[in-house]
Amino acid sequence: MKKIFTILAIAFCACIGLSAQEVHTQDPAAHKPRVFPMPIEHLYFHSEILGVDKNFSVILPKSYSKEPDRYYPVVYMLHGGGENDWEWANISSSMLNEAVSKMTADGTAAEMVIVFPNATEHQGGYGNREGWRYEDYFFQELMPFIEKHYRVLADKGHRAVGGLSMGAGGTYQFALAHPELFSSAYAISGHCMEDVTALSPEKLEAVKTVNFVVDCGDDDIAFDNAVKTFQTFKKLGIPVQFRCRDGVHATFYWYDSFCLALQYFTRHFSDQRP
Repeated sequence: MKKIFTILAIAFCACIGLSAQEVHTQDPAAHKPRVFPMPIEHLYFHSEILGVDKNFSVILPKSYSKEPDRYYPVVYMLHGGGENDWEWANISSSMLNEAVSKMTADGTAAEMVIVFPNATEHQGGYGNREGWRYEDYFFQELMPFIEKHYRVLADKGHRAVGGLSMGAGGTYQFALAHPELFSSAYAISGHCMEDVTALSPEKLEAVKTVNFVVDCGDDDIAFDNAVKTFQTFKKLGIPVQFRCRDGVHATFYWYDSFCLALQYFTRHFSDQRP
């Protein structure tokens, strides 16, 4: 009996000690987050076309600062509705950074400059409409800025565009409007709003120089449109591949698609140099 009382007394004292412990909020300044080797720049400049400051982010190759005479392919990755250049597909830039770092390290993707435009603030969408000419901003201001301020190979053979959901619509739109600018286009979980059957014979021939991928989960809300788009492109003789995995309109699917897109772009760059 004395032994039981002793055990209970020890347990009681331990409980008192636990209840007396003080809990404090961590000092954020003391926290050291994981640092990946790929440098990310979050920038903006004033757009004369839009009349506002527009944000964009850039992931630079690991070797960018070490090889000052080297030029790189460039990829434009368009985010979905409600997202921004900091969180493509609701994935933090640090996670995207880590994915790029791993893929370039093991050679599954070439080193490239990856640009994340922002089509959310002020007004959303990648197209032109009255009072908001985003497509003009992209081609007349953002792209020239990137090609002037970064060492990118500014030609069709080393330039690609991709995007998800709303950004997939932008991918189709940009690649179909300017096939002379892109070697490949990777559209994820999105609708093609363009009537490709209405393209002129000359424009259709130009579009056939772009390599497309239609990527959509089997339970995605955009699945039927994705299948229709693929079939239409195929019938017209436009180079296109279809990618489908188990998945819905969600981040976990898009993260894998992001990695597959970089691999696909790499295969179609004129001068592949991992």
